[in-house]
Amino acid sequence: MKNWIITIVAAGCIPLPSFAQHSKQFIQAELAKTIKAKSAKVGDPVKARAVNTVVLPGGVAIAEGAILLGEVRAADPNSLSISFEQVELSGKKTSLSLSIRAAMMPNGPQNNVDGVAAQTGTVIGMPGVVLKVDDSPQHASKFESSRKDLQLKQGLQLMLAVPE
Repeated sequence: MKNWIITIVAAGCIPLPSFAQHSKQFIQAELAKTIKAKSAKVGDPVKARAVNTVVLPGGVAIAEGAILLGEVRAADPNSLSISFEQVELSGKKTSLSLSIRAAMMPNGPQNNVDGVAAQTGTVIGMPGVVLKVDDSPQHASKFESSRKDLQLKQGLQLMLAVPE
């Protein structure tokens, strides 16, 4: 039963056309390197790798394996704000504003509160961590932890939305 709950919740993070909002495109990506909140500084580079191919409005194609470039916007021991602003295509950087909408740590412990696998804003596989989506022009979504040792580990799966 627990495996089905995890599968159903995880399916909600997959950008399938039936789940996607009509006005947004989604890119699935994987964090390339661990980021530790206690040592992160504003402006530190953040890289993620696209795990699916997506053609965006206007014809820009982001191929599987493309590198998404971003930066740390704010950091303290129990929170990190991150935004992604560029994609590297064929060796060239292209501006692209992305907003983190969901996150999941593969093979992490199950978030389980009173029998519920995940709640809105929780980061699946990272108990005690919540994601606050930022719809401002900066798109710096914020990860917050109830503990003072927040780490976004390499391999963290991200669902990134291309704003309208």
